Amino acid sequence: MLYDRAHSAIADAGPQCLDWERIFDGASWFHVTGITPAISQNAADLSLKAVQVAKAKGLTVSCDYNYRKNLWKYGQAAPQVMAELVRYVDVGIANEEDCQRALGISVEAGDWQRKVEARQLDPDQYRALCEKVLGTFPNLKVQAITLRESISADHNGWSACLHNGREFFLSTHYDIADIVDRVGSGDAFAAGLIYQFTMGADDETALNFAVAASCLKHSIPGDANRVSVEEVKRLMAGEASGRVQR
Repeated sequence: MLYDRAHSAIADAGPQCLDWERIFDGASWFHVTGITPAISQNAADLSLKAVQVAKAKGLTVSCDYNYRKNLWKYGQAAPQVMAELVRYVDVGIANEEDCQRALGISVEAGDWQRKVEARQLDPDQYRALCEKVLGTFPNLKVQAITLRESISADHNGWSACLHNGREFFLSTHYDIADIVDRVGSGDAFAAGLIYQFTMGADDETALNFAVAASCLKHSIPGDANRVSVEEVKRLMAGEASGRVQR
């Protein structure tokens, strides 16, 4: 597996300078985020080449769209770049606004931030959004979206949904009080989802594992999730009654 390995080469090398056979040797999965192509035109070119080669070599390709408005400063709009990249992706991952900002895809006009803060997340709206993304990118096998309800800075609701083109799944919902650090929770979700898929889990199990893993990340300082698989499984099984205070 490779996790955003392109980051190590974006500073000076162009796609033509890299030994792609060596980079992907022994790999089965390649993951990239929308942060890399947002850095520069060279990084965008490198990201596109990476997913093209990975796809051609038979790897599963995942992408967290991960829109960061302050990074897109080199003259390209995110949807222009990301739309081409996502054409080579199997598993798409996003939060409540990444599809709109990174891909230019939405199902209704409105203030997403207001709805998040008011806890007005509508599952049917996210089902429709997933279906629109899958319809726009028929190469996608799965689209997952994390759903955050911002009650306060240290109190959030947390869940996610996943659509595989046939079925739509909603995860367990967690009420997270006394948040220590939200940073890295999206990455924890992506890592949990990828881990479960590589272990052969079905879509619903993978979704619930990813949500539980990222839920626990809120209780850990720093951007790395240091929980064990067993801790995640215990939360999935109902320990803490959906309320996490570690």
